[in-house]
Amino acid sequence: MNRFVKCAVPLAILPALLAACGGSDRQPEEQPAGPPPTMSVKETVDSSAVFVGDRVTWTIEATNRGGSATTGTATLVATVPGNLSAVSVSATGANCGPVVSTVTCTIDAGMKAGATAKVVLSGTTTMISTLTSSVTPSGAAANACASAGDCSSSTTVAARPTPPNVTVAASVDTTSTSIGNTINWTLTATNTGGVTTAPITLTDTLPASGIGAVTVTPTGATCNPVSGNTLTCSIPAGLANNGTASVRISAPVTAAGNLVNTVAPGAGASCASASTCTTTTAVAAVAAPNVTVSSSVSATTGAIGAPITWTITATNSGTGATTAPITLTDTLPATGISVPIVTPTGATCNAVSGNTLTCTIPAGLAANGGTAKVVVSTTASAAGSLVNTVAPGVGASCTSAANCTTTTVISAGGTTPVQIAGSCGVMIDADTLKNVFGGSSGSLVTLTGLGTTSASGPNTSVYLAGLSATGDPATFESWPGTTNGPGNGTMVTASDKQFICASQNGSSSTGASSTVKYTSDLTNPTSGSPTSLVGNIQVSKAQTTAGFLMFNLPSLSNFSFEYFRNGSNGYQLDYSTDGTTWKNIVTTSASRSTCTNSVCTEVNLLTASPSGATSFTPPGAINQPVLLRLSNINISGTMIIQKLMIKP
Repeated sequence: MNRFVKCAVPLAILPALLAACGGSDRQPEEQPAGPPPTMSVKETVDSSAVFVGDRVTWTIEATNRGGSATTGTATLVATVPGNLSAVSVSATGANCGPVVSTVTCTIDAGMKAGATAKVVLSGTTTMISTLTSSVTPSGAAANACASAGDCSSSTTVAARPTPPNVTVAASVDTTSTSIGNTINWTLTATNTGGVTTAPITLTDTLPASGIGAVTVTPTGATCNPVSGNTLTCSIPAGLANNGTASVRISAPVTAAGNLVNTVAPGAGASCASASTCTTTTAVAAVAAPNVTVSSSVSATTGAIGAPITWTITATNSGTGATTAPITLTDTLPATGISVPIVTPTGATCNAVSGNTLTCTIPAGLAANGGTAKVVVSTTASAAGSLVNTVAPGVGASCTSAANCTTTTVISAGGTTPVQIAGSCGVMIDADTLKNVFGGSSGSLVTLTGLGTTSASGPNTSVYLAGLSATGDPATFESWPGTTNGPGNGTMVTASDKQFICASQNGSSSTGASSTVKYTSDLTNPTSGSPTSLVGNIQVSKAQTTAGFLMFNLPSLSNFSFEYFRNGSNGYQLDYSTDGTTWKNIVTTSASRSTCTNSVCTEVNLLTASPSGATSFTPPGAINQPVLLRLSNINISGTMIIQKLMIKP
């Protein structure tokens, strides 16, 4: 049975039916055709000149310049240059086959208008050559390149240049020399590589001291003036293979020690090792003598009949012994003295001629403190000023004019006070007491004149005798373990004006003033504030007996002193006119604590009682030689005397 039913549709209603069904009886309009596809092919290379070992990249671009898509397949055949390694090909919008001497890439049909296909060919150069790649297009719309230059590109491969290799070294013409010689340093830069392309800086650090004016001679370089002890030089670009540049530096040697010179190269150079850029030269000190002369007198005042002794001392403080004789010409007072007696040590003297004494110190006076002395003794025979002046000859000098001249004033009447037999030190003269220790003005004077040079206590002294050679450095001792001094101890060996002596009791382990105690009492007290950390005398604390100071004086009309004592601050003041019998002036309580801020100022003690005194017996003026003794009666610490006033 036929399933299809044939029906006749009148032609007249066919358009209506088509319209109802969404159709139309209108025929499609014919579109105008666009411009035909046209393939534009171009090859380029990333660099026209490279070095062996560089990577080179060729890029082939095919662009549809037409107005419609391509209708067929296009083919690009590119030649692969020889002398390449590690060749690679990548493509975008194309398909490439294997790389042999050529590489073939195809661009499928349908490449839209304006689209571009790209092929990238890369390789590493292996030898000096000219590398050329060319592309041959074919196929739909790609029959040829626009020009021959668009389808071929080349690069030139050259040998890679050798990089520069600059090493710097410092040398010196001697590793040992002496003062007065000239030292020569040489800085050398050597290039064992290719030509340098940038300047190289050399910074040379010269010795900061020990040399004189520096002379700089550069070769193949330029240098700035020396600044401080730094020399900066520059080697310009262009230093050839096996080329060198150098800087010679010369200077006179002026001092002993080690002269170290170090050069530091900047960018583009280096030292082979640190030691090759540093030199050291040892400079030996020239052994040379240094002889100074001074003169001293036993007394600056006196009366007719008083003994006078001059001492002329020559000291060689240099590093070498003298090599020639030294003459000393001493001009004695023309009148007012008896016939002088001359006693040389380490010298020879002619007989006094008129008032001139000539002595000679032979060559060979030892270095580092060798001395020669001439002692001239006489007696004052007339009132007036006795002036004695020594003039050293070639090879010696006075430390100052004042140190080679002495003056003693002789009074017409009276006799020179005679110090107490067996007394401490040397009797001080009245002029020194007045000028140095406030005797004229009656004012307290700080003790910086005693020669203290550090906060650890006095270590040298013009006026203090009995400096301990051993034991506690912060105290003085003249008669260890005794109180009465000359009466039952050993007399101190003193010189010139040393009239203050001190006694130490026990040792640092049994209670004497020690460095530890000194620090506790003075530099770090629990209360109070000392006047000064320097310029003072310590008196050790009382143990079995009291520590004390003793003053050897021609007379005494007033005495004052200031001291620092943290805590109890008792003391005792006694005097003796025969060195055996002692009389008390002042005694205070050992536990006295009436001082302000631990600084005690005790004034006019021969006439006025101090606060806190348990006994006071004013003697008034003492018009004869006298020993004055100041004792520290505290058992717990050191008395530090900061100021004195002694009025004769």
